[in-house]
Amino acid sequence: MFDFVYNKLKYFIMTVNKITELTIFESPDGGRTVYARQPGSTRRELHIQDPKLQQELQELERQKQWTEIFAARRDNAELNVMCEKLEIFYKLSKVPE
Repeated sequence: MFDFVYNKLKYFIMTVNKITELTIFESPDGGRTVYARQPGSTRRELHIQDPKLQQELQELERQKQWTEIFAARRDNAELNVMCEKLEIFYKLSKVPE
């Protein structure tokens, strides 16, 4: 009888250990970003991210920063002069079509 109870308890503990070792993987964008979390938890960690997506996010962040710089030039005379010079440089460096 003791062996039977011991084996059942051992099986139960092994099953519980397997359940707690389970990891759930979720992707909100079709696999470009994958998060991992434990069952019952809402806290998730970045597991993997597509390098191309990382580049796209960095580019978007840069565009946002340039928008902020261009808006900030209204209150900063030196920044406004720099933006004007940059605009001139950009126009002069464009290759005619």
